[in-house]
Formats: sequence, structure tokens, C-alpha cells
Amino acid sequence: ERSTGELSLSAGFSSLEKFILQASIRQNNFRGKGQTLSASASYSSYSKSIELGFTEPYLFDKNIALGGTLFRRDYNSFNYYGSGRDRNDLYSQLSTGGTLVAGVPLTEYWQLSGRYTLQQDKVTLDEDTYYTNGECDPLKAGRYLCDAIGNRLTSSIGLSLIYDSLNSRLRPSRGSRVVLGADFAGLGGDVRYV
Repeated sequence: ERSTGELSLSAGFSSLEKFILQASIRQNNFRGKGQTLSASASYSSYSKSIELGFTEPYLFDKNIALGGTLFRRDYNSFNYYGSGRDRNDLYSQLSTGGTLVAGVPLTEYWQLSGRYTLQQDKVTLDEDTYYTNGECDPLKAGRYLCDAIGNRLTSSIGLSLIYDSLNSRLRPSRGSRVVLGADFAGLGGDVRYV
């Protein structure tokens, strides 16, 4: 089979974010082995992100898919003060991590998928705006934002049961796709949730 690739570029403009740029590339049947290689990036005044992914659809020559992504996302919230040209960053979240995903078909329409994610988040608030006497002030920032400040490591696993009877992945005209899943964080790290 031939290797096929997709390239997507988009741009936009808003009065608040100015220019918004997004680019992604996907190489299907990478090296002629059915593997998929992908990369994407986006940029605006508020956020910047990059993601790299790879999927092996036939692990050990069996019908088991294994894939992974690495990502870095930088989000900033800000306002302008003074003459309108001075930018004041109020909130910042930097996320870096990766996900491993494995999938195995159960029947023609049913699939079981598992995933593991390890993600480091760093959250900061503007001290001039939200701090009093060197401490985050919940009356100014709210308890939720004060509790979110700092570094957090999330180690999570997830499981999904997928029913997919779509007649085409690219342009479906009939069928359905239903996903039932759950995620659990708490296998190490600082974050706990279900």
C-alpha cells in the first residue's frame, strides 16, 4: 500500500487574540507498515501548543493497536492596562506530558481501549493582582484558583468500551459510534479523581 499524508493549515483573526494559527500534518501508512505519524501546533496570544503522535496498528503482528502522544500546552489569560498596549498576565497554565493508548477489537463493531497519561501542570497567578502579603488571597482570586497554584503531577489510567458501526471513518453517512469510558488518577502523582 502507498503512504498517504494530510497537511492542514488554518489561520484566523480576532480583536482580542489577534492572529490565530494552526497547522497539522498526518502521515498514514508510515514506512509502508500501516503506522500513523502525526504532528500539530497552534499559536495565538492566549495559547500555544504542540503535539506529536505515533500509532502502530498491528503490534507483534497481532490486531492490537498501540499509540502514543507527547504534548506541551501553554495557556495565558491577560488584560491590558495603561494605554492599552501594556499586557498584564493574570493566569498561566503550562502542561507537559504524554499518553499511551492500546486498543484491541472484541468483535466486528466492539473495541476495548486502555490509556495511561502522565502530565505535569504548572499554574501561576499574577501576584500584584491576586496576592495579599505574599499569599494568594481567596477574596481576590477565589479559593479554586488559589488551590490550583503550583506544580501538579497527574498519573491516570482509563478504559473505554467502544461501539462503532460507521460505514466510513472519513465521511460517514450511516451507523453510530458510542463510547463508554472512565478515568482514574491517583497512581502516584498529586492529583486524585475518578
